Amino acid sequence: MQLVFADHPVPSVVTKSIFLAGPSPREANAIDWRHEAISCLCSSSIDYDGTVFIPVPEQRFYGTDYDPSAWTYDNQISWECECRHVADLIVFWVPRHVNGRMPGFTTNVEFGEDLHCGKIVYGRPEDAEKCLYLDKRMKDLKLPVFISLEDTLHHAVSLLGTGAFRTSGEVYIPLFIWKTEQFQSWYFNLKTAGNRLEKAKLLHHVESSNPKHVFSYLLWVKVWIEAENRYKENEFVFARKDISAVLAYYRDSDEDIKIVIVKEFRSSVNNADGFVYELPSGSSSSPSMDPQFTAKHELEEECGLTIMDMSRFKFIEQRQVAATLSSHRAQLYSIELTKDEYENILKNEIKNKTFGVPDDSERTYLTMVSISQLQHSLLDFSMLGMIYCALFLNKQD
Repeated sequence: MQLVFADHPVPSVVTKSIFLAGPSPREANAIDWRHEAISCLCSSSIDYDGTVFIPVPEQRFYGTDYDPSAWTYDNQISWECECRHVADLIVFWVPRHVNGRMPGFTTNVEFGEDLHCGKIVYGRPEDAEKCLYLDKRMKDLKLPVFISLEDTLHHAVSLLGTGAFRTSGEVYIPLFIWKTEQFQSWYFNLKTAGNRLEKAKLLHHVESSNPKHVFSYLLWVKVWIEAENRYKENEFVFARKDISAVLAYYRDSDEDIKIVIVKEFRSSVNNADGFVYELPSGSSSSPSMDPQFTAKHELEEECGLTIMDMSRFKFIEQRQVAATLSSHRAQLYSIELTKDEYENILKNEIKNKTFGVPDDSERTYLTMVSISQLQHSLLDFSMLGMIYCALFLNKQD
């Protein structure tokens, strides 16, 4: 187990890490609860072999002589902020006593900052004072509240599992982000281009349930650009799961091509109609799902169209959708509809029939757009690009 104290630098290598957050004793003769935490982590029932961040200078923690002037309050704040970002989990143990021994004022601030970071584990003794608010916030997030330090730490270690080896700038990527396909895909290509991740900070993330997984995240990054011999550190990476998109089309008697378009309300839409117009598309909660089956599923879910013969789906290519904003990519497929399928789509368009997943508040409508109408449609540039790529660059016209 690697102990990293407040007067130590951020480690250059981690596999899994825990930050021991919570009040520190204000009286010189009081024993810091983190000694008990270290004993628990070393016990045979837990046997933790990762990194532990301890927000106390090393000599002070062990009660040996040290020069207080060698470590300033500003140093302490900077170290705590950085290492809480680095840590894979932040374990809050709050044995609060407001009579001056351990009021935990700073703990309240840190708890509020970290509440939605996706890394928090929380516990407090049954006799801890003024913890009802913290309890309530954890319960609102459907996260457990522990009343023993050992149980708190045991739960944290179980969440970390075997961890993942990270070095240099990689240590700034929390384990639960590191393990996502979204991150690994982006990071693989960053390294392939010869660039280097120097530093990062998780700004926000969104989790989906059933099964629970990271759907998207926002990550500030500092990147060394090898080809330009400079750093870039004024941008963030928005990442969401890759999507599968389907261009379903019908060639009528006069050789005009009609395309199935999905109309749906999305809060980010910025047009006078208030709805997005797009190809049937979406992502799977399973990283092992074949993108072609995801395309089939989206066609069923958003258009009510079931295609049993998977060979009808033609893979076009994979491209990033909005490279200046998001790292996610689209796997594009095309499928030529039969006359019966086309007429069924038209009937549902006339009926204004809705599709989608109600549990996800998804409500989609169908509309057929001919090639000649594209320039007058509300399709955005990414959708127009997919249509152009599928129909013209791949010679399906």
